[in-house]
Amino acid sequence: MNNKFCVIGLAAILLVIGIHKLSAQSTAENFYNTMLISDEIKTEENAESAKDSASQLLNSKPQEIKVESPLLRSHQRKIRQSQNTTSNKTLKGKNPAPFGLSWGASYDEVKGEGVILTSVDQKDYVNNFSATHLPKNIRVFREVILTFGIENELWRMIAYGNFLEDTPSAEKVVSLYNQYYKLLEEKYGNAQQFYTPNVINVDKPLGNGKTETVQQEQAIGNPNFLKELQSGQAFLYATFENGQVGAALSVNVDGQGKSYITIEYKNLTIMKAREQQALDVL
Repeated sequence: MNNKFCVIGLAAILLVIGIHKLSAQSTAENFYNTMLISDEIKTEENAESAKDSASQLLNSKPQEIKVESPLLRSHQRKIRQSQNTTSNKTLKGKNPAPFGLSWGASYDEVKGEGVILTSVDQKDYVNNFSATHLPKNIRVFREVILTFGIENELWRMIAYGNFLEDTPSAEKVVSLYNQYYKLLEEKYGNAQQFYTPNVINVDKPLGNGKTETVQQEQAIGNPNFLKELQSGQAFLYATFENGQVGAALSVNVDGQGKSYITIEYKNLTIMKAREQQALDVL
């Protein structure tokens, strides 16, 4: 029986190593595009079912592998216990974060700042809380969600903009997007915009009464842009990063046709430290 457990445990470790090798093969060009864009940014949110909004801003959280091995479960338990102690904090000292918070702060530390935290579920993330009474806030955003992870360190936050009664060309949300694009570029740098246009068929005249059907990409802000964003026929988002923090800005439209922006921040230093911890264990 012990041999069986050992074999299963070894198989699990080899599987994790294989997954890491595949991940390491991704090019530097794709690194920040996959890290800085989460499902909260790439697939827009629906009013009723919240369409999981646009991208993968740092979607590099290792997936937990379920293996029925007492040895592996015991080892995972020890890792979680050591990670939850404040002495193992990844970041030392004060590390300013958006909304007047500090990266790496624990749940109790954030709450001690007078922030009211309400537990919420977010796909692919652990220990998420809707935060109100933040030290600093901007009226543009209706909700801010903080993620502490199993390590109890603030490493991610996502801010949802107020709903806008927009024009068919999405003029209001595009204007707001451009405004925050400039601000985030100034603060974090390395701005990259990603636009997936809607493509339509257009009849192009050839003369002599003949036509040719060609595909034509629709521009940002075209007369039907709001509906294109709402239906998922078009996507518009941008990423920014300075080596320590990454941010992703996206344009979204809910099921009622109301537009809004989303900004997601992730601390790259904490993420890389967690990845290194996993490598050290392996």
